[in-house]
Amino acid sequence: VELRPLSPHYHQETTIIMLRHCVQSAKRQQGGGLRWCSSLASSSVDHNSDSRQSHHQKAAAAAHHQFTKRHFGISRHPDPLAKHGSINAIDDDDDIADSGVAARVTADDLEYGEIGEANAMSLQMKAMSSAWQDGNNDNGDDDDGSDLFDSSDFGRGGDDDGDDDMEEDPADAEFHARQQQIKEELDQRTGRLWTDEWIIPEEEWLSNKTWDDIEEWKPQLATRKSLESVKVFEGGVPTLQQLSELDLPPSLSVHPGHGSPKQYATHRKKHIKSRLKMAIQLSIHDDLQKILQMESWSDKQEAVDALFEVIEDRVREREPVLGKQPEFGAMVENGLEQVLRMVQGRMRGAASKVVDDASDDAAEDSDNTDGEKAAANEDSKDDVLNVVGEETAVPVFMDVANVKNAPNSAFLAKSNDSGIPNLIYPLNVHHREGVGRMVEEWELAANKETRRIMMRDATKAIASKIVDATNCCDSSVSDSEKGAARVLVTGKRGVGKTAALAGIVASARVSGHIVVYLPDGDRLRRHGFYIEPCNHRKGLYNLPMIAQEFCEQLLTSHGDDINKMTASEETMKEFLTNDQIKKVVKKANDDEEESEVEMPLTLDKLLNVGSESSSLSSGCYLSVISTLMNQTEKPFTIVADEFNCYYDHGHYFHMDYDEDVKKAIPLNKISIFKPFMDAMGLYPTIAGNDISRDDAIDASQAMMKWGSVVAAVSESKAVRRTFTKSLTESANALAENENPVNVVEVRRFSNVEVQHILYNFEITGIGRLRFDRGTTTLNPEEVEYLRMVSGGTGQHLMDACMIP
Repeated sequence: VELRPLSPHYHQETTIIMLRHCVQSAKRQQGGGLRWCSSLASSSVDHNSDSRQSHHQKAAAAAHHQFTKRHFGISRHPDPLAKHGSINAIDDDDDIADSGVAARVTADDLEYGEIGEANAMSLQMKAMSSAWQDGNNDNGDDDDGSDLFDSSDFGRGGDDDGDDDMEEDPADAEFHARQQQIKEELDQRTGRLWTDEWIIPEEEWLSNKTWDDIEEWKPQLATRKSLESVKVFEGGVPTLQQLSELDLPPSLSVHPGHGSPKQYATHRKKHIKSRLKMAIQLSIHDDLQKILQMESWSDKQEAVDALFEVIEDRVREREPVLGKQPEFGAMVENGLEQVLRMVQGRMRGAASKVVDDASDDAAEDSDNTDGEKAAANEDSKDDVLNVVGEETAVPVFMDVANVKNAPNSAFLAKSNDSGIPNLIYPLNVHHREGVGRMVEEWELAANKETRRIMMRDATKAIASKIVDATNCCDSSVSDSEKGAARVLVTGKRGVGKTAALAGIVASARVSGHIVVYLPDGDRLRRHGFYIEPCNHRKGLYNLPMIAQEFCEQLLTSHGDDINKMTASEETMKEFLTNDQIKKVVKKANDDEEESEVEMPLTLDKLLNVGSESSSLSSGCYLSVISTLMNQTEKPFTIVADEFNCYYDHGHYFHMDYDEDVKKAIPLNKISIFKPFMDAMGLYPTIAGNDISRDDAIDASQAMMKWGSVVAAVSESKAVRRTFTKSLTESANALAENENPVNVVEVRRFSNVEVQHILYNFEITGIGRLRFDRGTTTLNPEEVEYLRMVSGGTGQHLMDACMIP
């Protein structure tokens, strides 16, 4: 088929044809009164009286006098009562007076007819265009509709009331007023989603800036507000004792949808009481000052009664949302009564204190001027009226890269090539060279001189459990007072469990603990290279390559702390055969003659042999661990992250355990995992493998004599949720035991913590806050937006700060 170009006036002419058809169809259907065309079928009804009918209307009525037919406007849906044919064309039997205009072009003509300027269709379209523009017909029937658009009745449906002015319906007027009010209210809103300008101006498009043209980050770019608000621990990293005594703000309460609605309801009640208490104090502060200055008791009573009459309205003005509570009045009256009783009690206490200290302060008062005495009285009165208490505590950061009281180990005082402080070794860059998404924050930071971790109430709780159970920070503690603690850390994904464990590791090492840190439980339970039966201990299995790695890590981090500790021969015989002991001793003494071998061996030599020999690594490592758990010279702490991964489906198989090699070996039957799993003593009812108490050592005997075991679950690994839940339930069941398992939940960030995290991001230069210059941190609406989109979760908050 040969395609020819369309006429240059094709679209204009087509539009004219369709518009004319609409006008004429409306005239026929309405009997002359023009209304908008509808896709619904309608009968021809004469809406105008005979006296007001024009000659156009009479002609249309005469044409349709014989019969009534259903007509259509332009529609996609045909009428089932109409005869077949083109729905957009006038029917053949419509008795319309000939207006001298060429025949109308149908849709079939447009689709199948020849296209070109010389064909019949083009001629018809040109004739129609000229007839429409001309407005004069030979038969005198001005059927082109030109007078309709100039008529005063156009658009009014042919009403014959004669009113030229349309009166707006009161309901419509009210609706439009409401819409205008809403529009004005929306125009006044500011902040994210209201004032975002997602438009790149032309000057930005035309600029030739490259990455090299961006200014270099410098600490001076941080705002004064951020620098003054962020509080870093003075010594860099506190000891466990100092950490347990810090004044830190509470985290956000547990979400009611996470299975603890009662706990959240208790939190909400306390929060409402606190807000009412604050509103009441602000509402009665001036009245209380006047009441305290009154001399007569009756005057005071009348003033208090008047205060009870107006307090509800005052507090409702300050707290309009709480004012909608059904028992708001009773809550306010009870709150006011408590405040007045508190003020009265403080007044009595202050008065008794003045009487007791009167003789001691007599000489000092004689030297004070009247102005100083008046100022002192005003200060004491303000203290009495301050029923809310001191201002809210703020978060405190530890800086693991700038430690003043560094441990004795020279290695722990340095950082690796990636800038990660060795104080939290072996935590490394995520994820190919180590684990822990917390390190990602340090990689993205422009300031490489600081490595900060926020100390939160959960971190403080873990440190308190360790200090209370072990008395590890008292140098004069006796052996009978030394103990051990078991702590399980739980929490939703991204709330900061890994950061809390890293802070505990740093604080424990600064406190003088020997720490075994296992941050990557998911890797350890799957990628052990190969497994083999333990010939010396039936029923157990060894992971030689993982044991070799453990020996190297412990020797690197605490080699200076254990170089004077020795492993007895009885301890070594528990994990090594006689032939293996001879090999160990020979390697430890640089292949000297057996007669010159020194016994017992120091722990650093055992670890050195284990790190060099895979066949001896398991026995050497277990000998060192057993020695550390049974000594009271230095506190020994094991910190294991992703602990719930050990209770998932196993990944280690061997024919000695199952001939069909279908059942995985439980991890408490693998020698290097057995010590701390027996020490935790958790045996959930639902687990991925057969972890049971059958071959386990009792927790009271498996625990170290002086130290702690801290384990944390992970929500970011592929572990079935029922396994994690069952593990947590088994820990809660042992919370009231004689040797309890303390469960600490890391919750979401509170508003104060979110604000200080953003301050820290600006100071260290992370994401879009690097060159922000306070645009985010000083804007309460932007801070609230980031808190909302992150849900108080650390990972989501950092992600939100990456994108403008």
